Amino acid sequence: MNTTKKTLIVSFIVLTLCLLIIGTSFRKGFHSNRKGIQYTDIEKVYVGMPLDSVFLVLGWPYEFSSNLGCHDLTCRHPRDVSDIKMTNETNIVHIIDSIYQSTNYCCKANNISMNDIGKNVTLTYTKRPAFLMSIFKSYPMLWVHLDSVYRVRSVYAKYYYGADDKCIYSLSPSLSLHEKDSNEEYVGLLADTVLLRKYFPTIE
Repeated sequence: MNTTKKTLIVSFIVLTLCLLIIGTSFRKGFHSNRKGIQYTDIEKVYVGMPLDSVFLVLGWPYEFSSNLGCHDLTCRHPRDVSDIKMTNETNIVHIIDSIYQSTNYCCKANNISMNDIGKNVTLTYTKRPAFLMSIFKSYPMLWVHLDSVYRVRSVYAKYYYGADDKCIYSLSPSLSLHEKDSNEEYVGLLADTVLLRKYFPTIE
């Protein structure tokens, strides 16, 4: 068997394996819900729920982040608090409080914008797959957003498939549609029950 034939056979085998892997990926999806969070757990979280109670219901997140506002174009060391990994010794409140001290900023624009946006925290409860896996596999993501006093501001879950995504759960306060001139708020809920239960199933 000459070299050309061997090369063609090897190429064919590799291509076949790649197609099998891709096909399997599309069918199975990516199991990013390693913490075993159930849809009933997500539904227990409510707007205004304190941080400690969130931990009791959902457990500890994989990571957390915070929006640190804008920066000057001349800012040489812009601060960033994103995707901080959680450990048993991580104190979210202490970290965020120290970041938002009035004397802690990296430039004038940062100081002004941080005063405007106020403290905020995003807890990430699912792992995003590696880049190639995110292209070929479907997977869910779950976030809990906290306000300046570490109470739940909103809960959001999405389902990703290739380059597309779909909201499968959204819980947040909204202004009343019937009283637009008032500051009255109510809790708005949007849920795709089928997908929510598929990606955050009940553990038997």
